[in-house]
Amino acid sequence: MATKSDLEKLARDYYDRLFRAALFMCGSNAAAEDLVQETYLAAATSLDSFEGRSSVYTWLYGIMRNKFRAYLRSKHHQVSLQQLAEESAGADASELVGADEPGAHEQSVRRETAEIVREALDALPPHHRDVLALRYLERMSYKEIADALGCSLGTVKSRIHYALRSIALSLGDEQEVLP
Repeated sequence: MATKSDLEKLARDYYDRLFRAALFMCGSNAAAEDLVQETYLAAATSLDSFEGRSSVYTWLYGIMRNKFRAYLRSKHHQVSLQQLAEESAGADASELVGADEPGAHEQSVRRETAEIVREALDALPPHHRDVLALRYLERMSYKEIADALGCSLGTVKSRIHYALRSIALSLGDEQEVLP
């Protein structure tokens, strides 16, 4: 039986990484926090069944990915990352208040650029977003990604290639994108 200290250790060791991945999936802090919390609740009930065939993080990420997909299915349609971000848009309003601060123009350009990239990511199917999150946010190797997603190494390479190519095309960059 999992103890309270086991769960506290999981939270302490993996919360930040899971939150970053959840934020990438959801696009908003509130939705990401909810997703991570649901992940830990599910992990608490199945911690005793964890067999150690993958890393603990990979196991937790798999739970989180399944929770996110279940959420999308429950909505009966594909929810865009932008829609999820708009559900908790209160944080962005405070950024606009300081428009007279030094560097406000740069911050505005960065936000616009981030929005364009977010829209390009939003257009990707979930399996392409998954591989990009694991590769570039979590810095996992292709082998680790294959293990986490339960697919072959070739599938991971193909998904990364097509995801990057799709983003480059949607951003108007016709040059080849290197992983």
